[in-house]
Amino acid sequence: MNIKSLLIGSAAALVAVSGARAADAIVAAEPEPVEYVRVCDAFGTGFFYIPGTETCLRIDGYVRFRVTGSRNTVGGVEYVYDNTGTAVLGANNGYLMNVRARVNFDARSETELGTLRGFIRMQSNNGTTNGRGTLFADQAVIQLGGLFMGYTESAFAALWGGGVGNWGIISTDTGGSYAYQRRNQIGYRYDAGAWYAALVLENDNGQNANGTPLATNDWMPDVVGVLGVTQGWGGAAMHLGYDESNKAVGVKGIVQLDVAATGGTLRVGGFYSNKIANSYGLNLNPFTTEVANWSAGIGYVQNLTDTLGMEIGYQYLDGFSQAKGGTVRHAHLVQGALSWTPVTNFNVRLEGSYGQAKGYNGVTGKEASGFMWVRRSF
Repeated sequence: MNIKSLLIGSAAALVAVSGARAADAIVAAEPEPVEYVRVCDAFGTGFFYIPGTETCLRIDGYVRFRVTGSRNTVGGVEYVYDNTGTAVLGANNGYLMNVRARVNFDARSETELGTLRGFIRMQSNNGTTNGRGTLFADQAVIQLGGLFMGYTESAFAALWGGGVGNWGIISTDTGGSYAYQRRNQIGYRYDAGAWYAALVLENDNGQNANGTPLATNDWMPDVVGVLGVTQGWGGAAMHLGYDESNKAVGVKGIVQLDVAATGGTLRVGGFYSNKIANSYGLNLNPFTTEVANWSAGIGYVQNLTDTLGMEIGYQYLDGFSQAKGGTVRHAHLVQGALSWTPVTNFNVRLEGSYGQAKGYNGVTGKEASGFMWVRRSF
């Protein structure tokens, strides 16, 4: 009995100890839920919340392969103009291949002072034979409410935030002549329903629209004012630029009409510059670096099918009088394009341009160019 009692007692003790150890066993913790990327629809399509924040981010861009060809003549002889405005016989006439890679980062969040935005565009162009392009910040802008500052297109060419008067009269990729340039700037934009207005201070320590470097620095910026309206029928806008260094004024006015009968878009407009040296004057390149006194034009965009679109436009430019130092009497520019998008985010574009300028000496300059690109957007 003593042995039996001892065995029974020992077994009971082992069971008790085992139960205690089972109660103290380490149990693997449940994995914490993963925070997957959430769609942010507050600022349009393509935005998502950066995990752990209330900031919405969009990443987009494209890869583009482009082949460009051009031929320029003055008086029937092949000339082109280098970046100093000097005529060079036969230089660069021919074709050029170029590959561009672009990535846009657009971060936005709502604050008590309005939308806080940071925009960065990284870009690389490779048109050389060394197999390597240079990566650079093509644009960088900070915005809080209506206040914005950074490096982007001049407000005279294209106001930050969009607008009917942005770019040129012709809607092709080249866009005709419209004093295109990029500048460091600070400005304020006010939107009131269909109307918008902006005042922008631009750094003039750079170059004129014709590429001529500015020789001196000063304490005064250039100033651009914009007023526009967008309606069901289209819209209209006026851009006014004051070049402080040259004490010159440039004016751009554009009206856009939506043609209900065809579903197309018609643009008409004009430019004016009061001086031959003017950052906001239109350039007559490739014939000369002279700035046009005034210009007028018309452009039309039409979707031919669900995948094929057409763009065409004409622009007339008039130079300064010979007594004021002008060399070009007038110029004509015609541009057109076909754009084919067979599948989403894949585009093939064929665009051509022809310009003719006549000087006071009777010599005629001609420029013919065109390109074809294949672009994959994302």
